[in-house]
Amino acid sequence: MVNQSEDSSERAEDSSYNNTRRQFVAGSAGALGGLAAGGALTGSVFADEHGDEEEEENGEEEEEEEEEEMENEFEDDVDILNFALTLEYLEARFYRQGLDNIGEEALCNCDVLKEETYLHDVAFDELRTIQEHEESHVETLIATIEDLDGEPIEEPEFDFGIAVEYPMAFLGTAAQLEAIGVSAYAGAAPFIENEDLVPPALGIHSVEARHASFLQTLMGESGFPNVIDEPRSRQEVLELAGGFIVGEDEDGMPDDDDEETDDEEAPDDDEEAPDDDEEAPDDDEEAPDDGEEPDDDESSGNGNETDDS
Repeated sequence: MVNQSEDSSERAEDSSYNNTRRQFVAGSAGALGGLAAGGALTGSVFADEHGDEEEEENGEEEEEEEEEEMENEFEDDVDILNFALTLEYLEARFYRQGLDNIGEEALCNCDVLKEETYLHDVAFDELRTIQEHEESHVETLIATIEDLDGEPIEEPEFDFGIAVEYPMAFLGTAAQLEAIGVSAYAGAAPFIENEDLVPPALGIHSVEARHASFLQTLMGESGFPNVIDEPRSRQEVLELAGGFIVGEDEDGMPDDDDEETDDEEAPDDDEEAPDDDEEAPDDDEEAPDDGEEPDDDESSGNGNETDDS
């Protein structure tokens, strides 16, 4: 659960931030297909064009932003949940493979954790906790999809390469994946049609944000660098994270390479046909040899010539 007491104490320091955040949450919770967060999302990757009109009334500046409606890349709520499930599968598998391969000693003695600090002492256990969170998210999403009479996708095959072999590569990739996950939930939430799905979706989103903050801190960077994090579209997310998914392209569909492989197999079959044709002359050449062995064949042949004559 989100620790609201800590969040409120920090955000009370900046009332304008509080107002902006409420606008953002209201736009997401409404799930009306577009982010109506006023000027808070200027520069959003979802909008192709922005028209801003500024007016000043009673000494206060108001911004009115006209945005083109965002394109909905999802068929329905089940499609959104399966999109989220893909990312949770990826993160859960990534943490399990990385932590199992690298181990606590190597991880806690890497460049950013080798000093005897609080983070050095808790990093490995906290990362295991994150792994367990991701696995729980997988279970939750599967159950929700089934409750909607949908079919949860199977876990894809992943290839993380050196990111699950070397501590620094692992931590850096983990920070990136968590940031991608946060932006993915923010981008998909507005298109949820069933309002009952919004609270649990935002609940997972906030936990992913905590993961991202912790990973940024481990890497020696600010855990909260932005006032507002920009959402990402489905296509943008899969372009960033899809490289770890084996056999799928950036759209999450089966890779076209599979089709090309099938097409390439056809010429191989055609190439075998000439081999069969080449064997035929070999059979013809053997026929005379067979004919030389039995004298009866020769006499039979002579007999046929006599009949013809």
